[in-house]
Amino acid sequence: MTWTRDAADPPTGPIRMRRRGPRPSRVLVGVLVVAAVALVLVPDRLGLDGVLPIVGFVLVRAPATVLVVVLALLALAVRARWWPTVVPVLLVAAISVVALLPRVLPDGPGPDPGPDLVVMTLNVDRGSADVGELARLVYLHRPDVVVLPEAGEPFRTRLAPLVADLGYRSWSSTPATAPDAVGTTILAGPSLGPVRADVVRDVSFPWLQISGGALGPTRLVGVHLASPVPTLLDAWPKELGDLQRWCAPGAGPAAVVGDLNATADIAAYRSGTAGCTDAGDAAGKGLLATWPTATPRLLGAQLDHVLAGGGVGVDGFDVVEVPGTDHRGVLATVHTVA
Repeated sequence: MTWTRDAADPPTGPIRMRRRGPRPSRVLVGVLVVAAVALVLVPDRLGLDGVLPIVGFVLVRAPATVLVVVLALLALAVRARWWPTVVPVLLVAAISVVALLPRVLPDGPGPDPGPDLVVMTLNVDRGSADVGELARLVYLHRPDVVVLPEAGEPFRTRLAPLVADLGYRSWSSTPATAPDAVGTTILAGPSLGPVRADVVRDVSFPWLQISGGALGPTRLVGVHLASPVPTLLDAWPKELGDLQRWCAPGAGPAAVVGDLNATADIAAYRSGTAGCTDAGDAAGKGLLATWPTATPRLLGAQLDHVLAGGGVGVDGFDVVEVPGTDHRGVLATVHTVA
């Protein structure tokens, strides 16, 4: 008798199952997600932190990192099979966290070779800050130096009479015909004695440097750097590089105070300020936002800085507020070189 296998009979012998790999579309989506996260969190590591609009992401690296980590962990909890994408995303976030940590770990008091100098800076937003409230803040803290970016001669003439009885001298980097937006004003308290003021003109918005008197060999420059907008994008990294005039080894004791329009997340900022100590980072408060005031202090960017180089130390850092401007101010102590 001859047996024949019916087509309906189950197959004999071992059944081999073919393993299905991930669909190409899923792999592509995963790669795109990881690439997008890298562009948002670590564009400086990719050399893209000076490119619009990416530069806007890196200025808010800290809150963006927290958001990415939370979303990645939620995604993993919802769909564990998404781990091939989630794990690289968390690795990118870890790189961002490592970059942020030094800014929240205080260094302790800096060198204290000479007299203490209380410094305050506030971008007054094209002269729109409340002059009365600013004067009240000056009365309260009695800073030795006040640096006011976006305060030209019009704003200076409104503020000076309100603090005249405290003995402040004041200068503006621009003439009375120039709008407040392009000027920087410095107030020097009587404790500094006969300081002189010089305008730094080879920048987008003229800066002011004061020297002499109780400052001794220390130069203090009030700055307002170009911002990373289309019309100033070329000037922005150049002016960050110009800060080496005060921060480079051998440049001498100096303090750089004002609106730098950048954070330590920007490679050009790190290279331009190399040699200087940031008062906010040294105090472990480098992630407190000074801009914009419309968001909580942990959701913006610290664009306003007090830097010290050439043996000048920093000690103490606080953020202050004045109505009428989109920036918070900075109050810090600088130890000048005797």
